Amino acid sequence: MTKLFVCLFAIFGCLLIYACNNGASSNNSTNIVVTNTTSPVNTSTVRPESTVSNDDVATGRELYNKNCANCHKETGEGGPTVVDGRKMKPDNLTDARRTKMTDDKYIETMVKGIPDEGMPSYKDKLSEAEMREVVRYIRVALQKQSDSGGASNSNAAPSNASSLSANGSPK
Repeated sequence: MTKLFVCLFAIFGCLLIYACNNGASSNNSTNIVVTNTTSPVNTSTVRPESTVSNDDVATGRELYNKNCANCHKETGEGGPTVVDGRKMKPDNLTDARRTKMTDDKYIETMVKGIPDEGMPSYKDKLSEAEMREVVRYIRVALQKQSDSGGASNSNAAPSNASSLSANGSPK
């Protein structure tokens, strides 16, 4: 019985020493992180232009998830799905063809819809500014393009703010 207690005590001691050594390593790493975070570095100047924080495209993400993700999926990859009992295959918004589309073409598609393929019109659901935020989210978050800082992407053809009439339909 004494040998059993000695063995258990030895194992417990080894585990305690092992745990303390690993904890010390973790604490050193934490101290390094704390030291780095307290240094007077302006993180907005360190961030590369192509990296966009979640807050920068939050409006577009929210609108996309509410209106588009049901068909095009959260990743933008689309593919076969059933919506309201109808089988359809929404476009992959991340493929090469869609990355080359102009912002205005995306807006036009949202305004007119594609009834034969099941894409509804959003002219009565979203304003032009909201549609541009969705396009910006698609460009930056899904297509991984750099962001120009506005609702329109500089890599796409220039957008024409007057392309929609007051009621949201194309002129």
